[in-house]
Amino acid sequence: MNAIGAYFSPSGGTKRACELVGGLFDATEYVDLGGRTRAQRNFSKDELLVLAVPVYAGQMPAVPGLLDGLKGENTPCVILATYGNRHYDETLAQVKRILGEQGFRCAGAAAVITPHIFAPTLGAGRPDEQDMEKLGQFAQGVKEKLAGEDWAEAAVPGNPNPPPKPAVPVKKDRDWDTCLGCAICAKACPTEAMDLKTLMWADDKCISCMSCVSACPTGALGFNSSLLAQKLTANFSARREVETFLEG
Repeated sequence: MNAIGAYFSPSGGTKRACELVGGLFDATEYVDLGGRTRAQRNFSKDELLVLAVPVYAGQMPAVPGLLDGLKGENTPCVILATYGNRHYDETLAQVKRILGEQGFRCAGAAAVITPHIFAPTLGAGRPDEQDMEKLGQFAQGVKEKLAGEDWAEAAVPGNPNPPPKPAVPVKKDRDWDTCLGCAICAKACPTEAMDLKTLMWADDKCISCMSCVSACPTGALGFNSSLLAQKLTANFSARREVETFLEG
């Protein structure tokens, strides 16, 4: 079975997790779901989608149409929710519902810890060797399931239709002396919250994903999450383990 990975990864942690797990399935291709234009990919029933999305405030990123370009044909999928050691809440259930409406069947799902963009000590270096051992066992379980003729979709926790949550407000700034005015930051913004000409943010569209900051070639953009980092570190420093879901 040909495996293809897909990810939304503004700061790189989710991409790394997708590639590590995708490698366990010998993935041959990866689809980047970031940027202003949604990537398109049709999947046959003989392929496997390994999808990874980060958790924002307990849900999948509030990017309009984020997964719309992925179309299946009774295609098996593996869903990864990546998060910075707090919790994944409704994300797996939410993504499973959306993919199901687009022709995919969830063979397995996993909640994977990755570095927290606003609190760097949370999830630092993860997925690590211990995580990969568990994910390797999970991947083997998925393969064994798919080798059977009739398999049940994996059951996942959470509300598949959660009410929207507002984005966490994080102050961003720009050093105009080092800014090139190239608009790479605005082109990287998945919600079109940045104006392509003025390069300023529309607060009502910004989801604090920091795609703009990560994309800037000169490091002219930055953000201050020190107060949020203190709160997160104080409450969520205890190591959480990878959780996997295979049974129906």
